[in-house]
Amino acid sequence: MDEADMSTPRRDWYCEDVLSGNTEVAILWEDGRVLAFHHPPAQAEIHVVVIPKRHVSSLLDPRALDGALLTSMVQAIREVAWELGLDKTGFYVRANAAAPGVTPHMHWHMVGPGIS
Repeated sequence: MDEADMSTPRRDWYCEDVLSGNTEVAILWEDGRVLAFHHPPAQAEIHVVVIPKRHVSSLLDPRALDGALLTSMVQAIREVAWELGLDKTGFYVRANAAAPGVTPHMHWHMVGPGIS
């Protein structure tokens, strides 16, 4: 990626469409700050995405330190884990951290059984 490409803000059309209601998804948990939904098409038996409802560019964005936002994201992880039985089978959470080529907003992926 050249320097010009790095300075051009990228957009995540998919999540913008989800948040605007233009793309329907199976919502698993929601509060005023966060939305958790099944990732279609799932890359694993269980693949859930947790996103803030207001744009936060990555975990390195100062807005990612908002305690209420982080509490909501962790609460979404907990509620979805219990709802889907992941508390018994195990899962991992992967978060973006401003890496090149990564979707340009803060999002966490919960991935369950079937992934090594």
